[in-house]
Amino acid sequence: MTYPSLHAFYAGDRRRRTSRERDVGLFWRGRGGHTYRAAWVQATGEVYLLEHGPPDCQGGPVRLLGSYSSREVDETFAGWRDVCGRPRSLEWLLDRAYTSSASWPAGVGVARRGSGSTSSKPASRTPSSRTGRGGA
Repeated sequence: MTYPSLHAFYAGDRRRRTSRERDVGLFWRGRGGHTYRAAWVQATGEVYLLEHGPPDCQGGPVRLLGSYSSREVDETFAGWRDVCGRPRSLEWLLDRAYTSSASWPAGVGVARRGSGSTSSKPASRTPSSRTGRGGA
């Protein structure tokens, strides 16, 4: 699922507005010079990807990457500090997200590998059968 802005993302679920967040990288680099921030929302378990925008706005589109418990975030994205900021590091992040066992909300799309695109192409993996969301 993709939102047009960070404001729209927060407006989509009131729990997001007051929840603590944990950064999972502030400067992921995609093709074409695009950069992104990834973060985990404690109250919902969602990991989202925010495309950085011009300084006078609150950023570009926000894409949900899945829903994870705190432990799953640690396991899935282990080593992110060593990768984030490198050229095309976004590929690494997306590969980890889309091959993990995270729960996927309805309508979550997968971008073309490393492109920084917000395509709505269906995920190439089967969503987890878990029904509960873990928390920290």
